Amino acid sequence: MRFILIPLLTVILLASCATTTRNWKSNDQPGQFAASFGLFSGKEKHTVNLTKDDILFIKYTLIATSGEITLSVSNKGGVVWQKKVTGTSDTSEHHLVAPSTGQYTITVNGQKATGGFEVKYKAVPPKTVQVKTHRNIELYGLMMVLDDGPYVLTQKDTMDYSGRRAVMAQWYSMVPRNYERYKAFDTCRIMSIYKKMETAGNGYDFFTGFLLQVGEVPFARISATTDLQQIARFSPKGDTAEARQKATAFLDALNDFSRLIDLDAHLAQYKPYYELAIASVAKNVPRGDFLPVMEQYYRKQFSEYNLVPSLNLFTAMGFGTMNRSTRTIYNTFGSFTFQSFDSKHPDMGFDDPVQIRALAAHEFGHSFTNPAIDSLPPSLIKETAYLYEPIKEEMKKHGYTIWLQSLYEHLVRAGEVIVAEKIGDSTRAVSMLQSNIKSGFIYLPFMVQELKKWDKSNSSVDFNNEVLQMIVKLKEAYKPAKMN
Repeated sequence: MRFILIPLLTVILLASCATTTRNWKSNDQPGQFAASFGLFSGKEKHTVNLTKDDILFIKYTLIATSGEITLSVSNKGGVVWQKKVTGTSDTSEHHLVAPSTGQYTITVNGQKATGGFEVKYKAVPPKTVQVKTHRNIELYGLMMVLDDGPYVLTQKDTMDYSGRRAVMAQWYSMVPRNYERYKAFDTCRIMSIYKKMETAGNGYDFFTGFLLQVGEVPFARISATTDLQQIARFSPKGDTAEARQKATAFLDALNDFSRLIDLDAHLAQYKPYYELAIASVAKNVPRGDFLPVMEQYYRKQFSEYNLVPSLNLFTAMGFGTMNRSTRTIYNTFGSFTFQSFDSKHPDMGFDDPVQIRALAAHEFGHSFTNPAIDSLPPSLIKETAYLYEPIKEEMKKHGYTIWLQSLYEHLVRAGEVIVAEKIGDSTRAVSMLQSNIKSGFIYLPFMVQELKKWDKSNSSVDFNNEVLQMIVKLKEAYKPAKMN
């Protein structure tokens, strides 16, 4: 009898592990699998190979009108993540960072379930924010000092800077150092060109944007990847040949200036402080899943993201630019607060995780969101301009004096809230939303809600077109009559 019971028990165990289905209809493709069924008891599996720190994105719909469905990701026999629905449904998404290299199994497990499921997944490598200084920006910072230094040094009244009373020269602590050393070079050819262009309306953002897209001094040249829009600004009348000629002349004078003042000696003198500044920023950049999550949300990608700290740019100043040719984003900025050159306790004013996270989320975010606003019909901007009236006074406090500027800021801040939530920082997402509303960004809740709907759907509508539809809905939701 004993020899008969063992095979019978084996048959029973095998039968309990088998997949049982009724009215099964499935669609199985690379990167996705789906099914509907009248009965499902068993497992459906896909495998994906991940390298440590790769990010696995999963979008899913689980429908269990009866019974139970569990979606899980496992590695080496251990469950890394799972989602279970019992007698209900859920449509959502999840991303996880691979804790180790290996094969991961995505499993849908049904227990006497009726309903269906759809699972889409994609693996992407981590992306890190690059942190580096740039010779052109350091040289441009010295040009700013020669131009604005005399004003800074004559201001003797104390003001509140970052919670501390100080005169302007203490806040901009590199200005007196640099001005005294280089003031004799204020009559150089590059300064004459620079001041004329500045008077003509070209601001700091133009010069930094251009200088980040050319070779570095003393060999700065226009390259094949320099954004043509950056060059075009050198010709007020829009003449391409004139613009290139003037841009080349500007760079020639800049190269001469770098040699004349001996920029290499300047960088060597401050080398320990540059290293400290880079280290302070690098240790606070967002983790490796931040950029892929942002790209996944906006459904756009860029090749490189750069933070460029500068000792010579003025404190609390920052400028962002995008090279459309290489799809590279830059944000260059001065220190966030007071600097200390005390050899025992040096502090370059960059060690601020909140500020650095804001630079990454907000300034990089503009490269995703601004094109959506730029693509809106001018008539729609004009038709929605009345939305500026209720928020005008608060917006002016932030420096946004027209509706278009406020619209740019609303959209990028909505993205910040959503991305923070996606990377698991829901507390910060709520805090940002509430803080922005108090600061006058009253249309943010509507935008966040609409963008979340779009993100959750499987719509083929891209971000730019979704923004167009959202602004039309915003116009309807906040008609003048409804706002009174």
